[in-house]
Amino acid sequence: MKLTKVFISCLAVLGLLIIDGTTSSPSFLNSHMVVAHADDTDDNSNAQLTITMPGMPTSKSELHVDYINNQTTLRAMTNDMDKWQRLPDGSNLLQVQLISDMANHILTADQAALTLLQFEGQEATMLSTYTKAFSNLDQTPNWQDIKGKTIDQQNLQYQLDLPINYDGKSDPFLVSYIIPTEAADIKMAITYQTNDGTALPTDTFKTIDATMTGQTATKTITGADKQVFTDSNHMLIPKVPGYTANKSSVTFDKNKVDASGVQPVTVTYVKDGSTPVAPAAFQVYGKQKFYRYQHVDFKKNERIRKYATKPSAYAPVFTVVNTTQSKAGNPRYQLSDGSYITAKSAYVGKLFLEDETAKTLYVTNPKGIWTHTSTAFSDQLTHLKQGSKVAVTKLVKDGDTTRYQLADGTFVTGNQRYITTDKPQWVTRVKAVSGRNLYSDVDLTNRLKHYRKGHIFTVKGWDYSYGHNQLIPGTKRYKVAGGYITGNPKLVKIVK
Repeated sequence: MKLTKVFISCLAVLGLLIIDGTTSSPSFLNSHMVVAHADDTDDNSNAQLTITMPGMPTSKSELHVDYINNQTTLRAMTNDMDKWQRLPDGSNLLQVQLISDMANHILTADQAALTLLQFEGQEATMLSTYTKAFSNLDQTPNWQDIKGKTIDQQNLQYQLDLPINYDGKSDPFLVSYIIPTEAADIKMAITYQTNDGTALPTDTFKTIDATMTGQTATKTITGADKQVFTDSNHMLIPKVPGYTANKSSVTFDKNKVDASGVQPVTVTYVKDGSTPVAPAAFQVYGKQKFYRYQHVDFKKNERIRKYATKPSAYAPVFTVVNTTQSKAGNPRYQLSDGSYITAKSAYVGKLFLEDETAKTLYVTNPKGIWTHTSTAFSDQLTHLKQGSKVAVTKLVKDGDTTRYQLADGTFVTGNQRYITTDKPQWVTRVKAVSGRNLYSDVDLTNRLKHYRKGHIFTVKGWDYSYGHNQLIPGTKRYKVAGGYITGNPKLVKIVK
């Protein structure tokens, strides 16, 4: 096949994708389809079959066919067009898919060319010709129009199989059809790594336009929700000698998009012959301000989210699936979503207390805790208020979860968002240094009453403002009769 033929064919396919992003349901497609008809003029000019929908432009392609039954489908017509061009069935539709994959960075021009070459069974010498044809698409205005979109495969397959009535008298004839698309509005950031920390082959991952960072590689692609890309040709998930990837496909899922607007995915290459044992997952909580990052080597431009210093009751909690280190040797935790945080004990700690020597626990959570008859916590026996002192006799572990048994045989949680072994300062009364307001809410936004300087408040407990907002540290408040007051020691003094 000559370059001009491939290039013209690719450009023709591009026209099919120039739509305004609107897609239609199968029932709408069916109700608006125009039945094909033959042109009976004397000069026997081409008949025209038109399948259009409001708001969606069409593209015309001339189909040369030897014979068409009275009832056919658009899929059969496109296959006839492939045969007329001496191509395997599905060649033109494959070009549409390849162009879409290139637009969404799933494939490179070289990969698209190689896929087409393998499908059509041409000689390897044609590879450079195909590559040039696909690469030149980037210079055309139409190429820019399809960026940000991907093929709506469900609607496309339905459309291709719709029955079309045609009398078969005109040869050749002209057909107009559209390719439905949907917005490629999900970014997927793929991280490639080995299970044993070995560096990935740089040349292999540069071929797929991935970025090498230390021992790992990353690549960002785009797609639509629920779209699945199965990498049967190892174009997105390349082969690595001596290793086997733990994935052969990726699925776009809007529910897995993180706070930065990206869906993180990790592809792990497991060394052949090894029996990988996944480390047991465990939970940690944040102690002071830190950031979550896309990659193990922390860079400011790869920050996903900031976490403020919070009291233990409202500390952010993370599920850790792997312990690793940066290129510089700093300890890192890899989280269940593929992102990374520091593993330094000054910043994070195990969520569940594992102190087997503990004899006394103190309840710190504003909601208090319950005692339970078993470690399953399937019931609630006695409620222990904030500030309660509990004598414990035994630590019981269940994976990374811990419970403490009391003298009466009941159990309480070992979750450090609720309890501590350190005795907290218990305040029973405070005195207003100056005039103080009473509020109905812990954020002190709804004022209820004003008290004069010197007023003494009876304290029932304490809490913190902006408890569940991980971006704001929060300020201590005292819970008193009827609401909340400030816990600022400059504004209220503890009365002993």
